[in-house]
Amino acid sequence: MTENPTDRCEVCEMCEALKALEAEGRTSRDRSMEVDARVRYRRHMREVHRREIPLPL
Repeated sequence: MTENPTDRCEVCEMCEALKALEAEGRTSRDRSMEVDARVRYRRHMREVHRREIPLPL
């Protein structure tokens, strides 16, 4: 996922864990893991941090 100014907030362990999981999926070419982490990250941002992350183009 590309860097987006709206997707970084205060230090949050869950955000960092989900971003790491997404990167691991991308590195290992496991698209299921990558997409799952991205969906969980967007949901976490919406519910916990009250921020919307735009869908990748």
